[in-house]
Amino acid sequence: MTLATRDGLVSGLILGTLIAFIFALVIRLIPDEWLVNELYRALLYAAQVPAALLFVPIATGVARFKSESPRHVLLWACSGALAFDGLVLGFWPSLYGHDGVARAVVATLLLWAFAWIVAAGLLVAPDEARVATVRR
Repeated sequence: MTLATRDGLVSGLILGTLIAFIFALVIRLIPDEWLVNELYRALLYAAQVPAALLFVPIATGVARFKSESPRHVLLWACSGALAFDGLVLGFWPSLYGHDGVARAVVATLLLWAFAWIVAAGLLVAPDEARVATVRR
């Protein structure tokens, strides 16, 4: 059986874009000092690792509602959020509410977060389509 790579594409892209927009509004609330101070910045980086696991149940819930693979929904959501953040950082950077070094740190935090969300998707998110194929 060949798995459709488009499984979860629409729901994942919508989910990722919505979450990225909400996070952009939340990022505005982070004080600049936290982004430029090395200790606070390290804590923000550290918080991203367990926070990535929070996206697994969200994607799983959407996937179950749409009868799609949770892993695919999560990975497509990452693609949608990456595309959103890439465009917004390039064309509407003021949405994040920071300037200069603080904005650059926001961009690096987003990249770091996406790395861990993809890792969570590959390591933890169930791939129900694969499980169904193995059972046959």
